[in-house]
Amino acid sequence: RTVTGQQLLVATGRRANLRDIGLETVGLDPSSRLLEPDDHLRVGERLWAIGDVTVSGGFTHVAIYHAGIVMNDILGTPGPGADYRAKPRVTFTDPEVGAAGLTEEQARKKGIKVRTGLQKASVTSRGWIHGPGNDGFIKVVEDADRGVLVGATSVGPRGGDLLGLFELAIKLQIPSDELRHLIYAYPTFYRGSGEAVRMLGPDVHMPLR
Repeated sequence: RTVTGQQLLVATGRRANLRDIGLETVGLDPSSRLLEPDDHLRVGERLWAIGDVTVSGGFTHVAIYHAGIVMNDILGTPGPGADYRAKPRVTFTDPEVGAAGLTEEQARKKGIKVRTGLQKASVTSRGWIHGPGNDGFIKVVEDADRGVLVGATSVGPRGGDLLGLFELAIKLQIPSDELRHLIYAYPTFYRGSGEAVRMLGPDVHMPLR
């Protein structure tokens, strides 16, 4: 059979293999595919699990985050437990795809009253300057009842780099009204973040160029 197309995506993934490593010797289920630690990554007495072997792993940055929590716990240093509300993930394709928190679909499944804002990357000033390869968008997902963001997706040039603002907003539950009235540097890709957030409110929208 011949298949024709314009683009080909080659992707691989890895899955943790917990077989034959002696989980039963430390009181854990040897048939487990992934481990479910508590919020300080404990899975037993003086036993911690981090990264890809946990149900919340799958990313290098999550493993690094886990390591910091475990290090504090081992040393007896007070610190917060794991909080995944704003967990970022990035797929380094072209265009780059970044996301933090919940997608619109995930938010709706949780029963959240959703409001969304979307800004196309190509019509921003920086997108226009960038030229070819500027396809993409920034989308924000708001809990309309509480007026705070619960998720965001950024597709396009520097898609992953634009997540910082959204991570902070989701984790700290910064009101969307506060985000709408920030000064966003011009001309930057992240200025599109501000335009996406403004789509959530009654602001008058001006041309971006």
